Amino acid sequence: MSSYTHEVASLNAANVWSMRTAASLAELQGDSASAADLRAEAEALLPAVIARYVPGEGIFTAGQPDGTQLPVRHCYDFSVVGTTIADDLTPGVRDDMVSFFQRELQTDNWMRALSPWDADASYSPRPDHQWNGAYPAWPADAGRALAALGAPEVLTSWVEGLSRTANQGPMGQAHFVEEAVPGINGGARKAPPQLPYIIDWSCSSSGAWIELVIEALFGVSVAADGTVRAAGCVAALDPQAVLRGLRVGERHYDIHASGGITETAG
Repeated sequence: MSSYTHEVASLNAANVWSMRTAASLAELQGDSASAADLRAEAEALLPAVIARYVPGEGIFTAGQPDGTQLPVRHCYDFSVVGTTIADDLTPGVRDDMVSFFQRELQTDNWMRALSPWDADASYSPRPDHQWNGAYPAWPADAGRALAALGAPEVLTSWVEGLSRTANQGPMGQAHFVEEAVPGINGGARKAPPQLPYIIDWSCSSSGAWIELVIEALFGVSVAADGTVRAAGCVAALDPQAVLRGLRVGERHYDIHASGGITETAG
């Protein structure tokens, strides 16, 4: 994308989350002064992030040096804002973001990185960041955002289609949406290494799918002091599902679809 520059919502929302997390760690170490400073910085930055929101659209703008605001219909704002500061958004904003995702990004078995209605949709044919496909971490991150934004049912109804895409082995650096290239065995087809796509067959960011399972489907969160909580949505897929042997520090846990947590011997 050529328009996603300068003041973007995603990375600044991540900065808010990072400072809050660092504050919790500092507090755990007894450094209350640093914790207070970090939280103050986070709270000072938060309104600027929310000010980038386009009311009713579910998207954010990229602020330019001359003061103009470019509306950007890319998944990165949706995913990162959704996974870092969802609780700071009003219910209406959260609902609009989910609606935007369903309307312009989501497909049956994958997603578009960029809305076809974005002005930059013809900038490049690369499917990792354009309308014709997405990088492998984007569906996993979008799924976590859906859960955090209060729409876990959208995630659980999407998972079956995503699983068909996984039948090709490790997720590729990008997969095409089927309106660009026909799928394979019901899944979104991997993009090839040849020009103009230049896409690797597999990608380390496939690891984002582990985070989707642990943090969104099973709803696991770990506080700075090591306290483990679980409140996921996997029961909608399998009420008997169990995530076994999750290691947190030196402890091991089984996480149940009901939200129950059992410490195990490891």
